[in-house]
Amino acid sequence: MISFITRQAAKVISPYKDLPGSVYILFLAQIINRMGDFANFFLTLYLTRFLGFSEKQTGIVLSLVGISMMAGALLGGRLSDWIGRKKIMLTLQGLAALSVMICGFIPDKPLVALLLLIFTFFNGAVRPINSALLADLTNQNQRNSAFSLLYLGINIGVSAGPILAGFLFNHYRQWIFWGDALTTMITIVLILVFIKEPVKGEMILEVNENHDSSSSLKALLKRPVLAWYALASVFSSFIYSQHVFTLPLQILHLFKEDGPRFFGFIMSFNALAVLVLTPLLNYLCVHKKPLIRIAMGQLFYGLGFGLLIFKVPYGGWFFFTTLLWTTGEVLDAISGGVFIANHCPVNHRGRFNSLFLISKGGGRTLAPLVSGFVLDSFGITQMWGLCLILGLVLFLLLRLLNQLDMRRRNS
Repeated sequence: MISFITRQAAKVISPYKDLPGSVYILFLAQIINRMGDFANFFLTLYLTRFLGFSEKQTGIVLSLVGISMMAGALLGGRLSDWIGRKKIMLTLQGLAALSVMICGFIPDKPLVALLLLIFTFFNGAVRPINSALLADLTNQNQRNSAFSLLYLGINIGVSAGPILAGFLFNHYRQWIFWGDALTTMITIVLILVFIKEPVKGEMILEVNENHDSSSSLKALLKRPVLAWYALASVFSSFIYSQHVFTLPLQILHLFKEDGPRFFGFIMSFNALAVLVLTPLLNYLCVHKKPLIRIAMGQLFYGLGFGLLIFKVPYGGWFFFTTLLWTTGEVLDAISGGVFIANHCPVNHRGRFNSLFLISKGGGRTLAPLVSGFVLDSFGITQMWGLCLILGLVLFLLLRLLNQLDMRRRNS
């Protein structure tokens, strides 16, 4: 039995072998950086508990955070296509570390909200560069595993971070910000020392990735499947964003003083589940098209959040539903970057990735605004029902989009 399990485990992790060395450095950098990513997970609870913001005010701040991230992504993607990935990435990460470090010196001042908006701007600007850099370093045969590995690295870090932040939250909250700054600086050193700027002449390009001299808008319109996917990403992100708005509010309501710590355990369980599910789903779905995997992810999103319609006041219920939406998260996350990279011209990678981050940022921006309105006007049951319906609709639409994409490629 042990021998059988060992062989199966070896099969599951085998796709991660023989990737370019720079991919493993990015993997390590993501682990360290996300281990200190405390501020984003606890922002809703921080604003309501320590800064005294109402649910409506918190919703407005979270929407501004989404707008800030979208603006940063637009700038970062554009600069990385013009100047180069590594230089821009290091500069933006340094500015992000500085802004969040200042928060630690004034942890209970309203100015923290403004500084976190600045931090989110620079942090958001780095994300499309990460995806573009990973696409530069790999070919289409390697990308499923490479994007999956980086997502695995993110969640190895996140699996430890929220538990630590949950204990820091009440008594040492300045370290929520200083820890974020410290891990960002370590990441900067790793990238500076071990990753070289990709040389365009050395990149392996497929047919759909060749240079396109037209503007980003025209290049996108030539690829309508990407444009439709960008629109779908808004609604997908809207559903997923409930885990940082509606979910913590429900947990805080049910578990009172233990709410922040329980939410930390939920987020760490989410990350630990990702550690198991990422290599497993990558292996099981290796022959499925990226859009099919993304469509399956929307179904699990809808079920994971939709089942919270049933107000079960036990922690185990939240862990079960978290497992469902985490499955959707993994399928969506490990497939989206691959789909974009395989349809994107090389000289637009930064800008295209920023566009899709903006799409997801649009969903994150809408989530607290719409959710706040629904919660105030109708109640939490209707909010979870909306998530269920959206998940089912996206599942059907993305499967249809995959069929259209296959027809276009075969024509």
